[in-house]
Amino acid sequence: MFRVALIGRPNVGKSSLFNRLAGQRIAIVEGVPGVTRDRHTAHIYLEEKPVALMDTGGFLAQAEGLEAQVVQQVQFAIAEADLILWVVDAQAGLLAEDFELQAWLHKHLPEQKPLWLIVNKADDPEKELAGMEVFGLGVEPVFFVSAANGRGVGALRQAIAALAEKAPTQAPTADAPRFAIIGRPNVGKSSLFNALLGEARAIVSDIPGTTRDALYMPAQWKGKPFFWVDTAGLRRKARIPTHSLERYAALRSLEALELADVVLLTMDAQEALTAQDLSLLRLAEKRGKGILLILNKADLVQKGLRTDIEAWVRRKVLPLELVPVLWTSALTGEGIRQIPQEAFTVYEAGLHRIPTRVLNDTLRPILRNNPHPTVGTLRPAVKFVHQIGTKPPTFQVHVRYKEKIRSSYLHFLGRQIRKSVFPFPGWMLRFELVEAEG
Repeated sequence: MFRVALIGRPNVGKSSLFNRLAGQRIAIVEGVPGVTRDRHTAHIYLEEKPVALMDTGGFLAQAEGLEAQVVQQVQFAIAEADLILWVVDAQAGLLAEDFELQAWLHKHLPEQKPLWLIVNKADDPEKELAGMEVFGLGVEPVFFVSAANGRGVGALRQAIAALAEKAPTQAPTADAPRFAIIGRPNVGKSSLFNALLGEARAIVSDIPGTTRDALYMPAQWKGKPFFWVDTAGLRRKARIPTHSLERYAALRSLEALELADVVLLTMDAQEALTAQDLSLLRLAEKRGKGILLILNKADLVQKGLRTDIEAWVRRKVLPLELVPVLWTSALTGEGIRQIPQEAFTVYEAGLHRIPTRVLNDTLRPILRNNPHPTVGTLRPAVKFVHQIGTKPPTFQVHVRYKEKIRSSYLHFLGRQIRKSVFPFPGWMLRFELVEAEG
């Protein structure tokens, strides 16, 4: 797939342009330099041509600490891209940081790699005229655009599509499964994400909240395409300032959860299943997602304690049964290779559909021997069951005296389906009750 990277100093509007080209709000946009920290990718179509569009953090030549990691992400994006879009600001003009990036590109950019200059914030002809100094950079072609109002973006899209014509057209499958790494801040999600990818894709730091955007990354396992999704850490809503980047990042993580097929609930193995972990688990259940529990930082837990910890976790997540639990360490690599296998096991289980005859032939003798308790003078009963949905597995249950059916009996029914028909690992079963005719 043809890959395009947006680069530039902080606060020139790269993320706004990224969102404009992508056609949706994917990157966090805020009038604060350095808002985009991670490199993330959107798979889009320009003039029916598949394009992988990469947004990056602001480039600073003299960066240290986290900002140095941002620069590394920019370098990775440039190395991967087929086309570089260097974004500058028409209204602020060229600053020292722009010339530092010019010098860096002159030294490091391969001669054969196309470099286009994008003059953003050229909202009208007057502002475009003010940005004419950019021609002194010696980069061509030059596009004057406005990510804010869309001016000039159409021409840019067409030009990218024309260049992409030469690239292979194999695009990621739109319905490929998405495996979202969800968890509290600083439980090692981004380290795990990088270990899964085998490169430093997400910025890793001991500072909680380092990941701001949800990162979507295409991958394959045994020839099966899918997406990894890394998300910002989620904490209690009351602790997040109302008008903050963290609030928006949390909303993006919740959006990623909504779009996910399987949620990899990642926990610190030293303090597994806190109240917030359990809250995220119940949210994933409520949204009908497959669930895989990741006990990360396993290298910090004595192996002799693991059996008791895992047993305690399994009791706490009830009524979710047969959920896979993996012990992992991004540091040592323990359990990393098992994650895609287990994620696909959960995903494919969610797609399983039980033939109605098999389901009822199996359940009928079990329910006959274990009838619903009498409620007063009434004897509620399950008469017939058939599966009506997948992801999550959903069953329509034809019953007598619908209003009297106890939830405990539905739990019993679910356990019998798992035990005697199909286990549906990682999924909460859903039941829709209807009054049986006659």
